[in-house]
Amino acid sequence: MLLGPGPENTPLDTFDVFWKTIDEKYGLFPVKIVNWDSLYTIGRNRINSSATEEELWNVCSQLLSHFDDGHLTLINKDYSEWYCSRQLDPDLAYGFSIELIKSKFLYAPKVTGEGIITYGKIKDCNLGYIYISTFYPANNGREWVYDIQDVIREFQSTDGIILDLRNNGGGYAVNDLYIASVFVDREITYCYSRMKTGPGHNEFGGPVAKVIYPPLENLRYNKKNVLLTNRLSGSGSEIVALIFKNLSYSTQIGDTTNGSLGEVTHVAQLPNGWTLNYPCTLITLPDGSSPEGIGIIPEISVDNTKTDINEENDKVLEKAIDFLLE
Repeated sequence: MLLGPGPENTPLDTFDVFWKTIDEKYGLFPVKIVNWDSLYTIGRNRINSSATEEELWNVCSQLLSHFDDGHLTLINKDYSEWYCSRQLDPDLAYGFSIELIKSKFLYAPKVTGEGIITYGKIKDCNLGYIYISTFYPANNGREWVYDIQDVIREFQSTDGIILDLRNNGGGYAVNDLYIASVFVDREITYCYSRMKTGPGHNEFGGPVAKVIYPPLENLRYNKKNVLLTNRLSGSGSEIVALIFKNLSYSTQIGDTTNGSLGEVTHVAQLPNGWTLNYPCTLITLPDGSSPEGIGIIPEISVDNTKTDINEENDKVLEKAIDFLLE
């Protein structure tokens, strides 16, 4: 069998591979209102054989913007430039400050989990507070997530826990699932995942139930809790929020999460050396709907502005404390 030549490192070939990869392998077309064929025509007409790298980058990133997907990203050859399909206001990050929480709200705050977990007792009450900044691995490679057991041990006698995942954009699924498992009281099917299996936009395998179990031997915490989220709580943080929706003793407070759950992400290398990351699974709920592009909506909506934090106010945390003390 003779094979034809592969795509070359030219602007036109790179664009065609970019477009075809998304067309055949992207997993969220069923929940995205995007006419990808029309966008091909528009993009291709803006590129010729002499297009500069900057011109090609602008065309590709503009096409990606139509998906509004936090897991759909483009990275240039030397990793000096990065584009994410979901663009949020950078000031959203300033509506949260762990330093403010440590100084104003916590009695003798502690840090564990290689700096990823900050925790302590809320001042003047019997509530515990846990902030997890990421679900990615620690810089030194140590499995930090198991340190949550020491935290839960300290909080066994508290009347409730606030788990704060604001500004946590996710990371490794094994980490967010382990953290969530500490708080669940039974086996829970929290969503379904369908893997892309063919080039058609609607070609998927059957739904696979995603199930979480409480830890068999380790400590767990099944008293009332509050989960804090904001628009920068993405991916793994949203999986935790989905799981906590099944707990009668849990309440989500804050803002709606990012809306970028994409359980499995694949990587494609383009002919010019760029890297394209894209989700290849579709997450659905038991009723068949999908939270992709929407996020997990809190029971109680409240959010901070940059001004709130600068004035040393965290309305979200204050609401959570008041709620648990009611």
